[in-house]
Amino acid sequence: MAEAGTGGAAPMIRRRYVDAGGGQIHLRESGWRAGGVPLVCLHATAYSSRSFTPLMRAFGDRHHLIAVDAPGYGESDAPTHRPDIAGYADTIAQSIAGVIGTGTPFDIFGYHTGVAMAAEIAIAAPGLVRRMVWLGVPYFQALNFEAWRQRLAGEHSLGAALSQFDERWDYLVTSRSDGVSLERGFGNFVDELKAWPNGSWAHAALFGWDADGRLPLISQPTLILNPQGHLAEPSRAVASLMPNSDVTELRHLSGAVLETAPAEIAALTGHFLGCEHSPWARA
Repeated sequence: MAEAGTGGAAPMIRRRYVDAGGGQIHLRESGWRAGGVPLVCLHATAYSSRSFTPLMRAFGDRHHLIAVDAPGYGESDAPTHRPDIAGYADTIAQSIAGVIGTGTPFDIFGYHTGVAMAAEIAIAAPGLVRRMVWLGVPYFQALNFEAWRQRLAGEHSLGAALSQFDERWDYLVTSRSDGVSLERGFGNFVDELKAWPNGSWAHAALFGWDADGRLPLISQPTLILNPQGHLAEPSRAVASLMPNSDVTELRHLSGAVLETAPAEIAALTGHFLGCEHSPWARA
């Protein structure tokens, strides 16, 4: 399956499935002929690899990007039991190996809950994960942890009334962030419906994850992109736990920055990673 980009030299984005974790994992892939170290992209909950299509278009065919639907999200098979963060990470790592081969190095772009999964992959495979870029680091230990846990990790059940989705429709579509198109807001709503009623599982795993104990174990160079918002201060706090990390403040950006500023995010990411064949490669 393939999705054409919009306008100019936008890349072809192909979709494929790989066997991992006892099921099938769905992913989007672009720039597979570019060579160099692939960049694996891990999305926020309860969305999907669809979130990274603007970033893929910004990179064009200059770099190999692989955006993975976490187990139970997007088009990936749901796990048979509630995983912890390490469980999600292990299945994602299996899916990556299924695409690029066992033992091939890669970089990771983690977004929100994708950050925690990226961290566990990096800890488990320090010889394979080369560099990481993080956006929207969900270090709720620096905020009101319990309040955010109740807000994001609550249990849901499937009812017969359409009104059960009113709040999500209002948040994702009617009151969507500035810069998010109606089509993208609707796509995010559809992603949440696909994961319902277990869409909070990854958030529950996040709040059960020992961030303070695990983050200092990360040895890879990590760039934390830090736009304005409620996760700005938590992102700075995380950098203090990771000796090989650096924060780039993006005070002129806020909200859905993968939608509103994909070219800038791609440029910062490409420069940090030293992407081969990229105009953003480090000098």
